[in-house]
Amino acid sequence: MYVRAVCFVLGVLLVCIGASFILPVGVSLWFEDGAAAPLLFSMAGICAAGLILSLPNRPSRDVGMSARQGFAVVGLCWLAASFAGGVPYMLAGEMGLTDAVFEAASGFTTTGATILTDIEALPRGLLMWRSLTHWLGGLGIIVLTLVVLPLLGVGGMQLYRAEASGPHPGKLTPRMRDTALALWKIYLLLTALETALLMAAGMDWFDALNHAFSTLATGGFSTRNASIAAYPGAAIQWIIIVFMFLAGMRFSLHYAFLKGDLRAYGGSTENLAYAGMLLICTVIVSALLALRGTFPLESLADMERIVRASAFQLVSLCTTTGFVSENYIGWPSLALGILLLLTLVGGCTGSTAGGLKFMRAVVLVRAAYGELFRLLHPRSVRSIKLRSGPVPPEVLSGIVNFFILYVLVTLAGTFALAAQEIDLGTAFTASLTCISNVGPGLGKVGPVDNFGWLPAFSKWVLSLVMLLGRLEFYALLILIVPEFWKK
Repeated sequence: MYVRAVCFVLGVLLVCIGASFILPVGVSLWFEDGAAAPLLFSMAGICAAGLILSLPNRPSRDVGMSARQGFAVVGLCWLAASFAGGVPYMLAGEMGLTDAVFEAASGFTTTGATILTDIEALPRGLLMWRSLTHWLGGLGIIVLTLVVLPLLGVGGMQLYRAEASGPHPGKLTPRMRDTALALWKIYLLLTALETALLMAAGMDWFDALNHAFSTLATGGFSTRNASIAAYPGAAIQWIIIVFMFLAGMRFSLHYAFLKGDLRAYGGSTENLAYAGMLLICTVIVSALLALRGTFPLESLADMERIVRASAFQLVSLCTTTGFVSENYIGWPSLALGILLLLTLVGGCTGSTAGGLKFMRAVVLVRAAYGELFRLLHPRSVRSIKLRSGPVPPEVLSGIVNFFILYVLVTLAGTFALAAQEIDLGTAFTASLTCISNVGPGLGKVGPVDNFGWLPAFSKWVLSLVMLLGRLEFYALLILIVPEFWKK
């Protein structure tokens, strides 16, 4: 029964992915770029595979999947999506299997790491598909699953919990389907709003829509080789900064604010830490850039550019979007250290951002301080508290274990790349940015470089690291635990 349910869910996912090719096909036909045929063949093949899996295995009743089946479905769905998403790149003759899966995994996991050396040479239909994988991976796949599967007789709560492991983002509404629809509405509203604002600021509709998809998903794929540096205008960059910042926040806060709770943003410990850290870091990095002469400082316009460059890169890497407006490799070492710190921490829980998440970082810092306090006062009883109340011991244990896994997987990825004779700095930052779903790093995978030069083995390793980071490890790692397969 459960094997059939898993096959059914995989089939539904593939049908949904296939149906999403409608937009890239339309774009390809509009621009007559020659990519319509491979996109149509991809659409037909993926939909057919999905129907073959789903129709014979449709459950006659709600199977009520357990947490075990939920984790299995989520892990397998993301693996299937990564392979399916690479099909159009291969059929169009743009990439081989390794590069196509890497690019698709980077898209669906909203990492934004690319193997492309000339992005602008790619047909516009494929560019739209590339950005759309971000948007689907940001909230689209899990929310679409939550809307569709309850209607077809497969419960969705287990899937939601499986993907949102760790500090729980919480239900927005009593029913899971209503929660999914609420998230979809917010996602669509912010995407449409950013697209309109970018067009008003001077982007054409194609670039505006692509960059809105990437921004709200905190992905980072751009239609330009120079990323956002191709748009040096202040208006476009500030618009993207604002929407990256919003995408890195917990979406339930947006929902509460739109429902009339004007103090929603200020009532979250995590949100205050997120906003406060970015503000402090922007001030520090701006001062460093001004004092070290990285940018000229002769007028207020120069000061605005320094603050904008600092804010853009800090928000971009903290929210794990990965857009680039400046080649920050030449920035002071302390500024680069701050960028790496924010790459590790990431955005907020319940957002489209990756990384460790600010909630976990806040709890870890308070737990460390608590241990120091206990050394001074051995008999004291002191619990870790957030605005929502004390942190239960099992949650604290889960956060510590998650951090340990985060470090171990990052190191494993680093060693795997170093074994391919890749320098240690590049290997470490490549692994860190992939597990945090950021994209650009330092060294040979810096803001003006790409991942195309890496050996095939390294690309498969980083593809797996991206998936592990996106699913916060458990949904994939649990599949290799022997107890998982025991009844």
